[in-house]
Amino acid sequence: MWFRTRGETTLVFSVRHDGMWEPERGVGPNAPHVYCRLRPSLYFDGNGRAWLTWTNQNLDNSLDVASSFWEDSGWSPEVQVNTPDVDSLNAVSQIACGGGQVWCVWSGARNSVANLSVYASRWNGQTGRWGPKMQVSPANGNCHWWTDVAVDSLGRPQVVWCETERTAIRNSYYDGLQWVGPFLVNDSSHVRAASYGDPHIALDRDGILHVSYTGVLVGTSRRDIFYARNDGTGWMSSVRVTHDTLHNYDEWYSDIAADSRDNVWIAWERQDEEPDQFRIYAVHFDGRLWSPEQRLDDSSAYYDESPAIALDTLGFPCVAWDASRYGSANDDVYFNHVLAPGAVSQNAPCAPAAYGTAIRALMTPTRRPAFSYTAPITGVARLDVFDRSGRFVRGVSGRCAAGTQNYVLWDGCFPNGKSAPTGIYICRLWAGGISATCSFVLLSD
Repeated sequence: MWFRTRGETTLVFSVRHDGMWEPERGVGPNAPHVYCRLRPSLYFDGNGRAWLTWTNQNLDNSLDVASSFWEDSGWSPEVQVNTPDVDSLNAVSQIACGGGQVWCVWSGARNSVANLSVYASRWNGQTGRWGPKMQVSPANGNCHWWTDVAVDSLGRPQVVWCETERTAIRNSYYDGLQWVGPFLVNDSSHVRAASYGDPHIALDRDGILHVSYTGVLVGTSRRDIFYARNDGTGWMSSVRVTHDTLHNYDEWYSDIAADSRDNVWIAWERQDEEPDQFRIYAVHFDGRLWSPEQRLDDSSAYYDESPAIALDTLGFPCVAWDASRYGSANDDVYFNHVLAPGAVSQNAPCAPAAYGTAIRALMTPTRRPAFSYTAPITGVARLDVFDRSGRFVRGVSGRCAAGTQNYVLWDGCFPNGKSAPTGIYICRLWAGGISATCSFVLLSD
């Protein structure tokens, strides 16, 4: 999903992968009152339907939030979210689904950014419209923006936002009758939220809330990325996850993904050596420790910005970001599957030698190879199998636990289910930030 400028009009475009990428499609139709469309947010509901929101900048410079969803073979007609429409500034929307409910949040104000408040609306499937907007944050004359939402299995939304004037990250949730909160996420005597704090929230399968945001330690001026968690007893003290101590780099615009308290990933952009040079980094939390930072982009010729991170069904992180080449006004979108082959940054620290030779090939009673290894941290693992000539045969993914014996099994087949022939094969394992290789003999039945 991206934007493309045609003349003076920016449209929203999307592609879908179904074995292969389909041709791009325009989502928002040409409308005489719309000048351009900005900042899309995409989410899938429990039925696999894609929901999309974005900001319409109208010809009179007013801003509205619009939405669409994928049905059959195309996007549904555009629907305005911010109703009743009494504010001229409605922007920075986010959408999320859960428990059969679809929620959209955004920041809105009558005519001044300084008076922005956070609003929310719930989709009404019976009317095919968005319900009346609800005010989430109080109208206290402070700028409330950079909001995000997560929805639990009961359909209840959890919302976070940045309260700029008070350098605070706030959280509120809807209990079915009213909005509860707001609660202070960061201890402002320890960490101040940056004016562009851009908090993001993730809700894992156990109902634990995870938040990342840009903040500044009290007494310093450098922006860092911070993490906070709420397991139902309140917000823990914020933890700084960026630890560059050699340079005075600024960290910006993080995103977070989590499926449990021991598999949390944060990606962000770093303002690097040059004032306008940005790089993409990521870290992993295994429930005890944060991993060393890993750089995901591999080119010094681009401005790399605005990462978005998500976990696949196996818990592997995937990251996408936009990039523009120096001296060019055009942006491209890049993607990285963080622990896939070739994706681990060359700047990542080397693993202890004890883990470099930890993989062993074993033959199971079914005459199919299993591989035993020990990983330094809890996370995700991937095994790739190659034949003697180096041709890729099969990849297998799974989870690994720190400091214990882990096993991964290959069924001896190609992806199409056909059995691989007898012979010598080579495998390479990526697990917990380390890699190891070994060779083995596959025997036929």
